[in-house]
Amino acid sequence: MVTPSAVRGAHEPVTAPAVREFDHRDSGTPESSWVAAAELTTAPQMTLAGVARLVVVAAHPDDESLGAAGILATAAAAGIDIVVLIATLGEGSHPESTTHSAQQLKTLRRAEVFAALGAVAPTAAVRLLSLPDGRLTDHRGVLAAAIRQSIAPAVNPSTHLSIDPGMTLVVAPWRGDGHPDHEAAGAAAALAADETGARLLEYPIWAWHWGSPADLPAELVRLDLGPAGRRAKEAALQCHRSQVEPLSQLPGDEAVVSPAFAEHFRRPYEIFVTAAEPARSTSLPQGFFDDFYADGEDPWGFESRWYEKRKRALTMASLPRERFARAFEPGCSIGVLTAELALRCDELLATDISARPLAAARARLAANDGVRFEQRRIPQEWPVGEFDLVVLSEVGYYCSAADLRVLVERAAASLSPQGALVACHWRHRVADYPLRGDDVHRALRAAPSLGLLAEHREEDFLLDVYLRAPVVSVARAAGLA
Repeated sequence: MVTPSAVRGAHEPVTAPAVREFDHRDSGTPESSWVAAAELTTAPQMTLAGVARLVVVAAHPDDESLGAAGILATAAAAGIDIVVLIATLGEGSHPESTTHSAQQLKTLRRAEVFAALGAVAPTAAVRLLSLPDGRLTDHRGVLAAAIRQSIAPAVNPSTHLSIDPGMTLVVAPWRGDGHPDHEAAGAAAALAADETGARLLEYPIWAWHWGSPADLPAELVRLDLGPAGRRAKEAALQCHRSQVEPLSQLPGDEAVVSPAFAEHFRRPYEIFVTAAEPARSTSLPQGFFDDFYADGEDPWGFESRWYEKRKRALTMASLPRERFARAFEPGCSIGVLTAELALRCDELLATDISARPLAAARARLAANDGVRFEQRRIPQEWPVGEFDLVVLSEVGYYCSAADLRVLVERAAASLSPQGALVACHWRHRVADYPLRGDDVHRALRAAPSLGLLAEHREEDFLLDVYLRAPVVSVARAAGLA
């Protein structure tokens, strides 16, 4: 694998918020801390019953052995069809070496991964993509396409721990692992799995080094390894000599996988994350949206798609009052919803993180003196004052979990005593987004000062209306009930 200390800084992509600051040379979390963790010992057991094809994705040679050699050995013993995709050849593992060039490391590690897979899954089909080590984020689309090509048609994806008959199971690095290449590989696998209906499991690697049990998501499963599986995994690990042993005694040639780190992978089981949500530590940055709007003024099709027109009509119909004195719409984009809200509001503040859509929104509502546009980053730059209406339309899932908590707190606190909050969010997973729409609405429903007035649930989106507690229905507020 590429050394974590080698990829911080210049190669750290601005849109990979799962990246963490850590160094493989640090002592890290001892295995004794994990052995006693109830999160691991009580994780539900999984089986490969019914799996027709196993697709294992590795960012670097040795990832597949560290995180998934046990499941590979189990699948091979069961006669399951196996494909292994190695995204890079790991040429960045020793950037300070004076004895091995990047090309020499490529050659060495290529031989090592074939030897390792021969120890656990000798019949597996192996694809070496040779993408740039440390730069997988820039090639995530290529990787996702390769994963899609390796996935057999899936039937009835399971939502349970056992896999449905005929199922293709994709196993990839955990998106919360803290390494940019692992995040990119996991995101590519998630996208391919979503598009094909395959089941996805994710394996942590560096999280065992920098993390603690509290850093893992709750949705874990455990694959218990028998003696044969453990022996096969140990043999595979030893094949990656360039990683588990020093290249030489010179500085820069130290082992990447230290003995203490290797202990995490000698457990009698393997742990996988089943959570669909990416575990990201920061919200999407302004640059993400600037780049998105660079290809067109209306990239989401707000003006052209019937889906958007219908959803907008439902949003407007859900407003609990005919008029509002002061309203706030963060993430207004090009102002299509803003124009309809302006007809129901005396004053409306509309903001966006990116300047380009704001310019289009200003032009659209240039004749409306009651609408004010500002470039703001939400929730950090939440406006002061109270609002009778706050509209969170397709914005919450751009936040990290921490920022979402702040967003909910500030939105709820900014409501006037009779204020309403309307939230509408897409439910399907998007690989680049930190969260899903369901995450946003769960957080809103948990807010102690908000009460749910109305809800609309479809496969594609959620639409909720909240009032400052206690909730009074529209008919009761009008004296009709």
